[in-house]
Amino acid sequence: SLKKSDSLQQARGHSVGDRRAAFYRQNSLSQSIRKGTAQATAQAAGWFGVGEDCETKQQLWQRKSLRHCSQRYGKLKAQYREPELPISMDQGLDSPAANKMPKVGSYAFGKYSDPLTPHFVTLQPYSKTDYIEVFRHFCKCIKHKKTEMDVSKTPTMHIEKAGSQQRGRRIASQVKHFAFDKPKRQYGMGVVGKWLNRHYRLSISSQVQKQLDDFSSHRPYFTYWITFVHVVITILACATYGFAPVGFAQHSTSELVLKNKGIYESVKFIQQENFWIGPGSEDLIHLGAKFSPCIRKDSQIVSLIQKAKDQERESGCCVQNDNSGCVQTLSNDCSESLATFMKWKDEDADILRSSSSVCHQDPRTCEEPASAEPHIWPDDITHWPICTSPRKTNLTGYRHMDCNLKGRPCCIGTKGRCEITTREYCSFMHGYFHEEATLCSQIHCLDDVCGLLPFLNPDVPDQVYRLWLSLFLHAGLLHCLVSVVFQMTILRDLEKLAGWVRISIIYVLSGITGNLASALFLPYRAEVGPAGCQFGLLACLFVELIQGWQMLEKPWKAFLKLVGIVFFLFLCGLLPWIDNIAHIFGFLSGLLLSFAFLPYVTFGDFDKYRKRVLILLSLLVYLGLLSSLVVWFYIYPINWHWLEHLTCLPFTSKFCEKYDIDHVVH
Repeated sequence: SLKKSDSLQQARGHSVGDRRAAFYRQNSLSQSIRKGTAQATAQAAGWFGVGEDCETKQQLWQRKSLRHCSQRYGKLKAQYREPELPISMDQGLDSPAANKMPKVGSYAFGKYSDPLTPHFVTLQPYSKTDYIEVFRHFCKCIKHKKTEMDVSKTPTMHIEKAGSQQRGRRIASQVKHFAFDKPKRQYGMGVVGKWLNRHYRLSISSQVQKQLDDFSSHRPYFTYWITFVHVVITILACATYGFAPVGFAQHSTSELVLKNKGIYESVKFIQQENFWIGPGSEDLIHLGAKFSPCIRKDSQIVSLIQKAKDQERESGCCVQNDNSGCVQTLSNDCSESLATFMKWKDEDADILRSSSSVCHQDPRTCEEPASAEPHIWPDDITHWPICTSPRKTNLTGYRHMDCNLKGRPCCIGTKGRCEITTREYCSFMHGYFHEEATLCSQIHCLDDVCGLLPFLNPDVPDQVYRLWLSLFLHAGLLHCLVSVVFQMTILRDLEKLAGWVRISIIYVLSGITGNLASALFLPYRAEVGPAGCQFGLLACLFVELIQGWQMLEKPWKAFLKLVGIVFFLFLCGLLPWIDNIAHIFGFLSGLLLSFAFLPYVTFGDFDKYRKRVLILLSLLVYLGLLSSLVVWFYIYPINWHWLEHLTCLPFTSKFCEKYDIDHVVH
């Protein structure tokens, strides 16, 4: 044929090069045909289940072959029958209905979870020869299927097992898709946008569309990390400190307790209930809750401590006449007929002192620190140190030293109130007992109440890190569950858009600002949890909506829906134990920070410059807000008690009982 072609081309005046080019074209065409044939063969092999991925499609082809055999050759054996078939298998191979049997083009598994129950989607006719060839080709696969079914003997059990495995794989796939897949996050839509059924406008300019396409979808690493930390800390806190009484009111416990007077007294201990199912207020403060007296020097706490010192300065050792014991108390609390109130003027002392004596402590008997020139203990007993190594003698000759001491200092409540009492009473009141001290002025109760790192100066609280640390704590299991659900939906969705750096800045700074405002206006309430952070994230949704206002089909409708959600959450904040102050200032902070840090879409050059100015202005306003709160908190404290109604409305007389500390009734 080549020679014939050459002769024809020579006859027509073509050159040898033209003939070679034609040959190469024919050769290239034949190669293309062979390549296409190979691809078609591979596709056909894959279609019929004999390709390289035969194992993955084995079950599919087994179902096809079983169904085809039943349709063309009559009923199958009982162990090979499918539980339900869209087409009856009662028709034989030569029946008229069987000759019209269609070919399965594709399958769709609808409500049936069992993969052995398919539904036909597209149908095309098959010939009888096709069915015979398909049946012969998959005899080996059918034999393998029979071996598997013979193990179970009961086809129903095998189907149920296959269905359960399929459901298990489906659940695992959904969890993997939710946690680790990285779908594209549409700007202005997101989780909340899908909930509220938002839509873009029909016409969006190519410039805006290009910006939307350029947005990258980030992994929500910060969401996973903060959620994991919240869950672990909550479990450890509940396991360590236990659970307070569950409810909204106050829980009281009464018991007969031996106090410092040597008799049993009926004492009632009152604590605030916790409906979040978690530790009590005292335990939350010890863990690092937001609590103003632990962050700054509080005027009310200082006045209470000073008042207690003034009373202690007038106290003395009351020794019972039968030498059964002694207690440090005021003179009017010491019985003149049964006891003696010891004073320095009644003692033969080398140093002239005007104060009263102290039970079990005397400068003349203490070796360390010694009271000698030039370090003589002052006359004011509230400045006396703790005697760390008294003389180890049974009798000193001083009545206030040789008596049986009945009480030691005990710190009770969360304001650092101190009492000289017994260990039994201190334990019942959940206080901190100091065995080594003899006077309340020798200990620092507020340092015990706050816990964590000790104050640099015992008289000046400095735990400012509580504003940040309390974001990782929760009031209970229910509180933690709410945070986890919120973060795995809203926070996770926003982090996909903005990335972990931007969203973590908004999250943490909104929470710190909300806690600072709450510590300023609600100083004596122990608050924990990322309430300000979460409302800062809600503000992000508003900012995203405003920035993409021109793209949405019904922006006002979406805005009103968001307002309704936030208003509902604000009403929930009027209940006790929910901090609305942190919600409000967290929302304001999140609004300003979102304008500064969230990515945005521009609609022209003017809009681009306008939004850049808005970024700078938002940062300045936020810094002004934060600076004002710091100044009001540390330098010029303000007491706006009416703001308490923003966080709890007194619907009843006891609905908003004070979350105060000294709930002790004798």
